[in-house]
Amino acid sequence: MSQPRAVPTAVQPAADVDLSSRAGLPRGQARTALLMIAPALAVIALFTFYPFGQAIYESTRIESPIFPPEFVGLQNYRDVIASGYFTDAAVTTLGFAAVVVPLLVLFGVLVALLLDQPFWGNTALRAGMLLPWAIPASAAGIIWQWIFLDSWGALNAGLYSLGIIHEHIEWLTTPNLARFAVVVVFVWTQVPLAALLLLAALQAIPQELHEAAALDGATTFGRFRAITLPALRPMIVIVALYEALMAITNFDITYSLTHGGPGSATTMLTYFTWAESFKMLDFGRGAALALLIAVGSLLLIFALLRAMPRGAILEDAG
Repeated sequence: MSQPRAVPTAVQPAADVDLSSRAGLPRGQARTALLMIAPALAVIALFTFYPFGQAIYESTRIESPIFPPEFVGLQNYRDVIASGYFTDAAVTTLGFAAVVVPLLVLFGVLVALLLDQPFWGNTALRAGMLLPWAIPASAAGIIWQWIFLDSWGALNAGLYSLGIIHEHIEWLTTPNLARFAVVVVFVWTQVPLAALLLLAALQAIPQELHEAAALDGATTFGRFRAITLPALRPMIVIVALYEALMAITNFDITYSLTHGGPGSATTMLTYFTWAESFKMLDFGRGAALALLIAVGSLLLIFALLRAMPRGAILEDAG
């Protein structure tokens, strides 16, 4: 009489389970994958982790060609935060970000909606609108400086020739107008990328949803509010996050357009960091400022990611 065969059970003992299979790769392939990404990890460590560690080290010391090196602990951070320049620069930076980010989201959505419509020259417009984003920020600042120059800039010349103004407007030497100029240039350089990202999200919306809503009698605005806007929300959060980080770290445009002036009207934290490091030759305080900006940016990332809908970026597995 034959012996009954053992029926395989649904649950195996833990000792019989190959741990490497949980990652979806056999142990040998996992080791090979780690070896293949090791050069990339080494490059990241060399150009990211090492400079970050060096900045932490310098931020706790007096690092200057004028004074001998000396360990001072957190004194650089205390000096920087207690400085009136830091408070002014932080307020200017946050105010700048609070203005440009909503503008970029608004203009990005409007431009994306325009580019999503079929019309003659749509392809050429999509290619041409990338030009402001492709121009280096410092070059864009210089271009717009010629436009905003007080006495003989292109903007004043055009307004004067049209009879709109009778005296030249001091765009770059009046604090509020200088802030306005920096906002205009920054939005001009960043709108193309925001619009293209939102256009990609817009084109991923199934057309059947709009057709079904139209058959139900929904108006154009109703379809936008009920279908388009909820579908664009994840990309809007991503665009807002990216543009907020770009606004906080904006330096090239401010430096080439206004040099932080007039006075300290457009002096942001990044410009203050550059001034501490390369004008005051205090690299310790400059490193402390850079680290404070990095920590503030991380906090901003976490805050905006909390606004992201659950599962908006990665689908829940299983």
